[in-house]
Amino acid sequence: MGSQSRPLADYSPSIWGDKFTSIPRDLELWEAYSKEREGLKSEVKSMLVSSAGGDKSILIIDTIERLGVGYHFSECIEEMLAEMHSAHAKLESYEKYDLFTTALYFRIFRQHGYSVAAEIFEKYRETDGEFSESITKDPAGLLSLYEAAHLRTHGEAVLDDALAFTTSELKSMAKSLDSVSLARQVRRALEQPLHKGIPRIEAKHFIYCYEENPSKNDVLLKFAKLDYNLVQMLYKQELSQVKRWWTAIDFDSKFPQFRCRIVEAYFWAVGTSFEPRYGLARIMFTKMLCALSVADDLYDAYGTIDELNAYTKAIERLDFESIDGLADHCKLCYNTLLNVLSEYDIDLVKQGSYYDVYYLKKAFQANMYAYHKEAIWCNENYVPPFKEYLMNGSTSSGLCLLGVSMILGMGHVDTTQACNWATSKPKAVLATEKMGRVINDIVGYEEEHSRPHVATSIDCYMKEYGVSKEEAVVKLYELIEDTWKDMNEECLEPTAVGRQFINVYLESMRVCHVVYDKDSDGYTHPEENLKHEINFIILDPLPM
Repeated sequence: MGSQSRPLADYSPSIWGDKFTSIPRDLELWEAYSKEREGLKSEVKSMLVSSAGGDKSILIIDTIERLGVGYHFSECIEEMLAEMHSAHAKLESYEKYDLFTTALYFRIFRQHGYSVAAEIFEKYRETDGEFSESITKDPAGLLSLYEAAHLRTHGEAVLDDALAFTTSELKSMAKSLDSVSLARQVRRALEQPLHKGIPRIEAKHFIYCYEENPSKNDVLLKFAKLDYNLVQMLYKQELSQVKRWWTAIDFDSKFPQFRCRIVEAYFWAVGTSFEPRYGLARIMFTKMLCALSVADDLYDAYGTIDELNAYTKAIERLDFESIDGLADHCKLCYNTLLNVLSEYDIDLVKQGSYYDVYYLKKAFQANMYAYHKEAIWCNENYVPPFKEYLMNGSTSSGLCLLGVSMILGMGHVDTTQACNWATSKPKAVLATEKMGRVINDIVGYEEEHSRPHVATSIDCYMKEYGVSKEEAVVKLYELIEDTWKDMNEECLEPTAVGRQFINVYLESMRVCHVVYDKDSDGYTHPEENLKHEINFIILDPLPM
């Protein structure tokens, strides 16, 4: 690519038009739902507390969490789980349980950071190491083991085997199950394992499943539906706010060559931190993702190498004076970025947070330098060694930066410590970045190779190891599975920082898994698959 050529991408305009610009709020409905939810909340709390000490508690905790309302009772749930984990300190304590309950304990404990030995599943294997034929007659137990196995860490062969075994068995029985509710759960789990799914999406799917369950608790179901719809109303207001912010910048009419993905960016924010109290964090995250997205397009699909060299020099200073001498489109990108950064300062002061935007700027600069390196590689037709590519490509995934932008907006007292942790690139953040980069490369391969583009992880792997594209993709999916194991290890206590901060990166992995699923880049082409998911959790309420 010559120094003045533009590697133009053919991005489609937003599919949403003005749909979310103004969403009237039904205050009467909001107040009615809120009042009814508060009344039911105390009943659900009583139900939870009265189950303590019995083996029913783990099932109630799981049901409450899967219905998406666990955040209302998080302190109570943590206290109960701490006691339950102490009572299950020895392997023998699981002997009395069937497969369903054993796997449920394992999954819930691990989801909450408790260590549980994978050896508790050895009793379901024969002397030759194969899983016992008898458990194939227990579909609920198989499903429970399948979901538990996704929380495996490195070196847990019994869980690697369990995942392969249960996947095969559940696929073969999915169409012949008698229970409508269980059949729906099995189909959903095979399509989207719970541990890799976006909580808000999975909660809604589970509400539909739970509704079909003959032993459902009507109070709990009603509470979950009311809560889901109330939180969704909040999302609509937040999205409307950021949509108006983006419209005021008028980026789309000035430079339609860049992606306008404000709705998709907000969806990403919901996936990363769904709880109502993190509204400011979601709005700030959305703005940062939009600023990052236009910068990505500038480096990857519009700017010439000379323009990018000048832009990167300006990024080193991050001040308004540095805008002089930049091309018009570069000026707009740069202005957007600086305004987003100054809004962080203003909004965080309003919130009364103890914070330091230094970490955000540091992460953003690192991201731009990584984009710039890729632009140079593209300009020089350089295919780096796989390790060198992945080191730079992890940063250019943007996921460290986006996590920091979410953490800053969450308003916790230990924000500065958490930002320092994230920007030092611990294993949890690296796992998220690698996973995001590689899955993006895999699904975007064909489109990116239709124009001048930097070599991706697939190209680098093919060149270094002399393998075909298909073989490279198989290896890269193995690498993705390793990143999940890395993350699962990082989520176990004791953790380096509060779990809410590590969860930001875990949820980012889940969003990547959903957005870049089914061989399509859902962020760039939401019309293919992501449109449905956005309507599902932001637009369409549950029927009451």
